[in-house]
Amino acid sequence: MQGSVKMQEKIEKLFEDNGYLSWETEWEETELFYKQEEHKVYGVLVVDAEHGLGLTEAAYQGIRQRIAEWMMQTISPQEYPMGGVEILTLIIGGNMEWIQHLCASEEGIWAYRPENGRLVIYENQPGDFYGLRSGLESIPQKKSWELPLFTGIIAAINVIVFVVLECMGSTESAAFIAEHGGMYPDFVLEEGEWWRILTAMFLHFGAAHLLNNMVIFCCVGSRLERAVGHIRFLVIYFLSGIGGGLLSLFMMVHTGDYAVSAGASGAIFGVIGGFLWAVIRHRGRLEGVTARGMMLMIALSLYYGFSTIGIDNWCHVGGIITGFVASMILYHGKCQKD
Repeated sequence: MQGSVKMQEKIEKLFEDNGYLSWETEWEETELFYKQEEHKVYGVLVVDAEHGLGLTEAAYQGIRQRIAEWMMQTISPQEYPMGGVEILTLIIGGNMEWIQHLCASEEGIWAYRPENGRLVIYENQPGDFYGLRSGLESIPQKKSWELPLFTGIIAAINVIVFVVLECMGSTESAAFIAEHGGMYPDFVLEEGEWWRILTAMFLHFGAAHLLNNMVIFCCVGSRLERAVGHIRFLVIYFLSGIGGGLLSLFMMVHTGDYAVSAGASGAIFGVIGGFLWAVIRHRGRLEGVTARGMMLMIALSLYYGFSTIGIDNWCHVGGIITGFVASMILYHGKCQKD
């Protein structure tokens, strides 16, 4: 299941401890856990809807029916009666209005809210499923403030670099930033110091610049890393920073308007672009964020940048384009087909 790796591991461990076997279904974002005891086979169809997966009622009915047929034909001995198969559907995350509507017409459905560890069981649904309820309600939750691996590491590196440089001099000085790794066309093109495109990604002009970038980065970066995974996130981040730096360098040479460039904003805009693609792939909604909301955010951010003096807007543009394209290439998570 894309984007819910830790939650999946916890649920898999719960089923394993309770003697369940697993079977990866042909439908994306779904997995079946089943157990056979005496003359009964029962299974739990886990649907990961945390990142925007949506099913029509008809599609859900079709999947559940095919799962039941598979269990009868493959798992359950032929002499078992049809009543010997029971299935519970566990929907993780997703739109609660849709889940409530589905529960009104279908039986055997529970909803699990990973953000608060709450198991939602409507009145017309089974109150328990062979002792599974207590196990689900006791799954330890990830603290809301905890950041994914590389989002936390990158943010920490930026803060540490800033503190060290601030102790050495003034980070608000363009000359000081250039001396310690900021990107400037003459240094890159004449001296061949192309490494500055990378080092500039970890330098910031003052505390306000750092704070603004890190708040946005932690907010959007954590979502992207959960959606696409650690390695893909890292690749998207650095490719975006490089892409933004290269476009910034090209435009400075093209216009003759040279300036010292520094900051993580190119990579951060790439993360925003990458997350936009992930949202689009999940039918326009991911972790409560819509594609329309993302595009409005991008438009307002670019407008603010181009209407404000002293902002490296071409770095932002290069970053967001690179991040979007990189995410298109690297991330192929798909929504459930109807």
